[in-house]
Amino acid sequence: MKEENGLNKRERMVEGITNALNSVYSRINQTPTSEKSEEDEFVEIITKAREEWKNAEDVFHNVSDPDLIDYAIYNVEATKARYMYLLKRAKEMGLRTNFY
Repeated sequence: MKEENGLNKRERMVEGITNALNSVYSRINQTPTSEKSEEDEFVEIITKAREEWKNAEDVFHNVSDPDLIDYAIYNVEATKARYMYLLKRAKEMGLRTNFY
């Protein structure tokens, strides 16, 4: 029974993480209702990427299961890499906005 509760807890944690990620990605992929410039859209993408990175860090700090810790580390590194890449692209495009 103890393993079953542990397994259920792990499954609920994974399901919660999956739902949170799906929610974030669905918000990113929504079609804007008003026309925005490419730069405005790119700034919005960068802002959302930073939120994803911070959310991934929050998940990492709140998991205790070894399997989920591995996943959380991977997710933090992946979201951080994406955010850093987008910042690099913004700099190349000459965008000057406070992203930090």
